[in-house]
Amino acid sequence: MKTRSIVTVASVAATILLVISGTAIGQPTHTGKPATSTQAPATKPMHPQGMMGMAAMQGEPHHLLAMAFKDTLLTFAKALRQGTTGATTVDAVFARAAVEEMTRSFAQMQAHHVDHMTTMDEKMKASMADMMKQMDTHHAAIQEHLTALETAVQAAAPDAKAIVTYVTAIITQCEGMSKMQSGTMPHKRG
Repeated sequence: MKTRSIVTVASVAATILLVISGTAIGQPTHTGKPATSTQAPATKPMHPQGMMGMAAMQGEPHHLLAMAFKDTLLTFAKALRQGTTGATTVDAVFARAAVEEMTRSFAQMQAHHVDHMTTMDEKMKASMADMMKQMDTHHAAIQEHLTALETAVQAAAPDAKAIVTYVTAIITQCEGMSKMQSGTMPHKRG
């Protein structure tokens, strides 16, 4: 009798395992695809001629991070402008903290931009030359105004009008890059 019940329990356990295994094979995983499907490679799709397509380029991780840091730079610039526009005195601690974050974000944006450029093949770089030139112009202008802003906020009594002028120029450059990103500015296509 004991042998028969052990065999029955073993049979039931084996059946449960088979049912669970069979069910799991057809069930979606956390990705929403069946467990037996093969996942697509993690590489970015390339244009048929070996050139990264525009959509793939804009979805490249370094590009996404560069744009996120640009957005952070823009957010702090707008906060600083809001906190100093029309002010007779500037809260120097606030201004310095905002400029410090703007400087950090700009440095990160540039670093990821450089890394993003390494993901492009020569054909894509050639087709994007005009856009890259515009981007370099925006970067140079931001750097110029950010350097002046860093100096301005270090004064014992920072000049609100000067800060607003520099910050507004930085905002204009960031918004110009956003227009390039959204495709509202014309650029050369390959």
